[in-house]
Amino acid sequence: MVVVGASLAGLHAARTLREEGFDGDLTLVGDEPHPPYDRPPLSKRALTAEGNAPDTTLPLTDVPGVEHRFGTPAVRLDPVARTVTLADGGELPWDGLVIATGARARPLP
Repeated sequence: MVVVGASLAGLHAARTLREEGFDGDLTLVGDEPHPPYDRPPLSKRALTAEGNAPDTTLPLTDVPGVEHRFGTPAVRLDPVARTVTLADGGELPWDGLVIATGARARPLP
């Protein structure tokens, strides 16, 4: 199983798969080089200028057996071959795929 999108939604999908009994290989792919974080509190703090941003890193330890591929964007999906190609040239085969890439946030002025 491959989850493309290391966001709150992607992490929640991975956690739910494990909670519902999925015990196969599970890979979480994200284009950002750091672990998933909760974006709304971060952006709200920036907009209100309330000092330093809070730690919004999401816990990965409660999702056992997940391979993390952070900083390696998925650039191609081949539904026939059932593979996801990564920017570094790697390929991930999948029997199941979750696309949780979300949307781009509006840049702050």
